Amino acid sequence: MKITRNSWSLLLLVALAGCSSSKTMTYESKWNAPFSYVDEIKPDQQDQKSRLRYGIINDEHYVYLTLKTKDPTTIQNILSSGLKISFSPDGQKKDQYSLLFPVVMKEDRKALKRVDTDLPNSLGLDLLLDSYNKEAVWKDKQGQHFINLVAQDGSIKSKILMDQNGELTEQIAIPFSLMGVNAKETAMLGVNIKVDGQSSQSGFSPRIGIGLGGGIGMGGGMGVGIGSGGYNSRYGGNDRNVDIKLEVQLARAN
Repeated sequence: MKITRNSWSLLLLVALAGCSSSKTMTYESKWNAPFSYVDEIKPDQQDQKSRLRYGIINDEHYVYLTLKTKDPTTIQNILSSGLKISFSPDGQKKDQYSLLFPVVMKEDRKALKRVDTDLPNSLGLDLLLDSYNKEAVWKDKQGQHFINLVAQDGSIKSKILMDQNGELTEQIAIPFSLMGVNAKETAMLGVNIKVDGQSSQSGFSPRIGIGLGGGIGMGGGMGVGIGSGGYNSRYGGNDRNVDIKLEVQLARAN
């Protein structure tokens, strides 16, 4: 069979399209009752490429996600670029809503080179994660804006931590009301979990971040020296890219 130049071009485009996008997976959410999501949501699926495990539950008011990984390169990618989770409710514009967390500024990336993230009890890592747990960037119909994760206002909640075994956990709670979703009437929710490159937000002035010069800025200029090493110096390459596309079937109360 003769293959023309146009045929080769078409085959190349198909191959590139297959490499640049991940397959959308169907996921069945569990009902959040009568337990607290922080204690009971267990990741039950794993992305084979990034080795990121994930679990999703919901009730009438919130969708809850828990993400876990022990993979060093995936942890490096999340801590140095941030994780972006996009939501596409039925009947609405795709990826109209998204949460960027943690928010990694240029100062953070410079300080990360000095953090020994191989030590779960590292003072530098603890302070880094503490700074990350104060703010996130939420995108909705009005655009992108910082949200305060510390204020107890019943809005978006997100937390990142690392345990003594070196496992990174990220927990997220998003109110359906912020996405214009009635959970009693909406059956499906598109969710895309992705490390979206360098997440330094142009046009934003970081109020919380890692200070220049190897210290961690804590408001009044207090700096804490943090060790050398860490993932950036110990692991090369970036073969654990996170790009998980889910079609989530929302759970209903029995």
